[in-house]
Amino acid sequence: MEAEVAEGGRFRLTVYQAPALLYLFVFWTPYLFLLSRYGFSSGLDEYTLRVLWFTSWQAALSALLSLVGGFALLPAYLKTPWVKPLALIPFFAPALSTVDALIRLHGDVMYSPWGIVIAHGVYYAPYVALLLESNMRSMPADMTEALDLYVRRLGTRLKIVLWELRPSILYSLYTVFVFSFLSFTTPLLLGGRYPTLELLIYIYATSYASTALASALVALNLATTLALAVPLFRMRSPPPADPASRPPKMGLLPTAVGLAAAGYYAAVAFYIFSPLLAPRGVAEVWPYVLNSILVAAVAATGSLVLVLLFLMAEGAGSRLPGVAYAVALSLSKSVFALGFFYLAQPLYGTLLILAAAHILVISPLAYSLAKPAWDKIRQDVRESCTLYLGPAKCVFRIVAELLGPTIVQAWLIALASSLSETTLALMLTTGASTTLSAVTAHLLTSRGPELVETGHFYSSLLALLVLVTVALSRLVKTRPFSF
Repeated sequence: MEAEVAEGGRFRLTVYQAPALLYLFVFWTPYLFLLSRYGFSSGLDEYTLRVLWFTSWQAALSALLSLVGGFALLPAYLKTPWVKPLALIPFFAPALSTVDALIRLHGDVMYSPWGIVIAHGVYYAPYVALLLESNMRSMPADMTEALDLYVRRLGTRLKIVLWELRPSILYSLYTVFVFSFLSFTTPLLLGGRYPTLELLIYIYATSYASTALASALVALNLATTLALAVPLFRMRSPPPADPASRPPKMGLLPTAVGLAAAGYYAAVAFYIFSPLLAPRGVAEVWPYVLNSILVAAVAATGSLVLVLLFLMAEGAGSRLPGVAYAVALSLSKSVFALGFFYLAQPLYGTLLILAAAHILVISPLAYSLAKPAWDKIRQDVRESCTLYLGPAKCVFRIVAELLGPTIVQAWLIALASSLSETTLALMLTTGASTTLSAVTAHLLTSRGPELVETGHFYSSLLALLVLVTVALSRLVKTRPFSF
């Protein structure tokens, strides 16, 4: 009897591991196919090395500028909560919408090498401010009271606060560096004169570059992204905010800086949405909107199916979902899209193949939203549920009774992420199957003034769709767990 139970347990565990194993296999296939197609070449030309150097230093400067912007927004986040949704508009809006707004706001300076740094700094600073605010609100109440009562020197107060904010400072610096290093949409919209490694892959894939150059670039890109992923998943995350604690008091100068930063983000938000006042190409835009919504709905639903399968595997004791999550986030999206392009030739240009690619890319995001809610349930409760009901029934029972709002929220965020996805759409769609983000990118990078003006309107419309979806997700109230 014990042998049968043991065998049954091993078989059940293998069955629940299968989705994560299949996901890993399918996700790796485009990379392996691309490497087998191009072969391996270690020869890097001088131009590629210059692009690698530019990619690295712009990512470092973007991280520093984002940190400065995050500290500028922090007083406004702490004293005037209404500023937070305003400042987060450029962050949650599609990157192409924010970059388009910055081009119209700042003019030709955005087409210089500093334009990429400015764009990254603008839409990552609100994210950094969120991490800093969370870390600051988690400071012990007795420490904040001691700072207010006994520490008079501004320099001493600043040293103490910066020491306490180390987790969020280090985490935000590194994550923004990685995000900026993997930048694709920003340098593309800024004319491609200063490409990053991600954009150079796209340029080589759509030009007549030699196979040896493309092979060396793909190998370099995979090596650097894997190397960057190792510290990212070992780094300590900032502590969650404690609603009972009180942050240090803000003086008049920090408050003024925070409000000035909020005013700048109000201007950026105005430039994001102002083209809606002058609509162009309205009759032609609706097929692209419909394509985007269809792909996003299918991708968001497929991503949640994968998330549920991953939770079942975790309930059965498997660690493969965590491995799949780490792998999917660490590898280059441009290389994935290029490999998927060659694999999808029989179905190239169809919405079906784009939805499949979106499911693979967006699933880690949906998993990262559902996993914390799953982990908040006491371990003994999850183990008992799995033991008596089995992993599948246990997950569906918990999802139905406890995680329903979280699942709805994750679905909406996955929907917004799919709507704003540009890299996959540019490489995997064509003609009538183009999505709104892809056609907007083509219009904004064209040389016809009328086409660019239409691109401004499409960009604002896309930002409106994405931000409404994100706002709906924030209206979903998740349930606090009482056990």
